Amino acid sequence: MKIIGIRENSISQEIDLRPGDELLSINGEQLNDVIDYQFNIHDEELELEIKRGDEKFIVEFEDGLDEDLGIDLEELTCRSCGNKCMFCFVDQNPNGVRSSLLFKDEDYRMSFLYGNYITLTNTSRKSLQRIAEQRLSPLYISVHATNPEVRSRMLGVRKQDTLLSDLKSLADQRITMHAQIVLCPGWNDGAVLDETINDLAEFFPMVETVAIVPVGLTGHRNGLEQLTSVTPDKAREVIAWEKKKTADLLTKMQSYFIFLADEFFLLAGEEIPPAERYEDFAQIENGVGMVRQLFDEFEEDVKDFPTIVNATTIDIITGKMAASVLEERILPSLNRIDGLQANIRAVKNRFHGGGVSVSGLLVGQDIAHHFADKKCGDLVVLPPNCLNHDNLFLDDWTVERLQAAIGAPVVQVKNGFQEIFQLLS
Repeated sequence: MKIIGIRENSISQEIDLRPGDELLSINGEQLNDVIDYQFNIHDEELELEIKRGDEKFIVEFEDGLDEDLGIDLEELTCRSCGNKCMFCFVDQNPNGVRSSLLFKDEDYRMSFLYGNYITLTNTSRKSLQRIAEQRLSPLYISVHATNPEVRSRMLGVRKQDTLLSDLKSLADQRITMHAQIVLCPGWNDGAVLDETINDLAEFFPMVETVAIVPVGLTGHRNGLEQLTSVTPDKAREVIAWEKKKTADLLTKMQSYFIFLADEFFLLAGEEIPPAERYEDFAQIENGVGMVRQLFDEFEEDVKDFPTIVNATTIDIITGKMAASVLEERILPSLNRIDGLQANIRAVKNRFHGGGVSVSGLLVGQDIAHHFADKKCGDLVVLPPNCLNHDNLFLDDWTVERLQAAIGAPVVQVKNGFQEIFQLLS
């Protein structure tokens, strides 16, 4: 593992480690990635093998370390996915997106470190042993169906599927897992869905939650499997099924176990469940409970909102799907503030097309297009999930480019609406 950075006042600085040095092993254990480093660095006695240029040397710590070495290691090289999932969003991107958006990852290490979903189709026996030995828990598993034939067809793989035996192996080793089902009407709903839930429930509590999310279909599916979107009627059907199914599970497991993505309730026009329905919000990054969390945090924030501000108009950006509930639950409290005019701006996703209508997939050029024939407010507020860590939209637009295009300041609110009033003060 190559050292790419040394932190100030760290142990590594004291012992004169340098960027470019290679950390070869700890106590004789070869290091393949940052997880190996984290697993071995806390032993009571440490022997580090370092390579600098052509020279190798040993650094010893007889009493272990009270803290981290203070080094930054090179990033993992992510393992790619060999599946050809019929619903894979990567295959549905428009032409011209940056190369990183075309990479399909399938790496249990990324699942442990960042919550990425994996199918386990490329996870070897040796990898399963490592997961158990190093306690790489929790993991996030894309299941979709436990019926081997259905799952293989959905994932586009021909080799024998070992999902259930892999789940059993991980569960036996007390590895916590969170499962995901991308619901594709006509493929893994109905009896197949019932079978999948029943099979996964056998591994509870090690399979702790199962998220069900509706398939996302863009307008760029030429040559791909013909799939059907989840309609409002289908969403209502799934919600009714989930209520009956979880009633049975609650009796047996004292857990809801099944968690529907917010999109089902928005599509069906039904009330978002209360916070207790989401238990500890373990699948919130999968769009499960985000709207409930937003509503509850907003209700808390309202208590501290100012009663008056300087005359200001703000435009709150969202996707088409959530616009009506935001207008109902958010706007009235904002517009009661003297001097403030708040508008919900439902932006159509022209970039992806198809039925894509969630805020997290909005892009800069579509927001700019939305304002092409209308005047912006004094401040344009982005949702918390439409920029990456480099502050780029999916179309590589920056916030600065969007500001220049629409002629108004643009901010992203990540920690509640109080941020807006701090900007206005």
